[in-house]
Amino acid sequence: MSTIAARTSAYREAMSELASGVVLVTCSVGGRPWGMTVTAFQSISAEPPVVLVSLDSGTRTARAVQAQRRFGISILAERHAELARSCARPGAAKYLDSFEVDDALAELDCEVIDTVRIADHVVFLGRVRDVRVVGDEPALVYHRRAFRAV
Repeated sequence: MSTIAARTSAYREAMSELASGVVLVTCSVGGRPWGMTVTAFQSISAEPPVVLVSLDSGTRTARAVQAQRRFGISILAERHAELARSCARPGAAKYLDSFEVDDALAELDCEVIDTVRIADHVVFLGRVRDVRVVGDEPALVYHRRAFRAV
């Protein structure tokens, strides 16, 4: 194995040790609701409310968010694990019934205020325009390459 491949493999292994919250990034693709599972999501500021999400720049989701300058975030509960798996499949159609996930722990409506291209990803900074908090169930997290509950 080359040095670069070994370092990449070691890096992926190290990052699998970091438990991350699981969200669904929602947008419109072909006029229909679309969702992509993401763990690279973070709150940046509470006042004003700003979040960031990092997406592979080659995905339909990244292209749609870039074009529309809007995206939604659904913070997923443990019971959304199958939806998370479905919307994480590379190359698969990820159409949804609506832009909001039924009984998500929280929903954020965001407007893109800036983008940063890094390697093969684009980081979107989004101003949160609206928030809906639903429940206090166990959150869905991703740890050691598996979905788990907190």
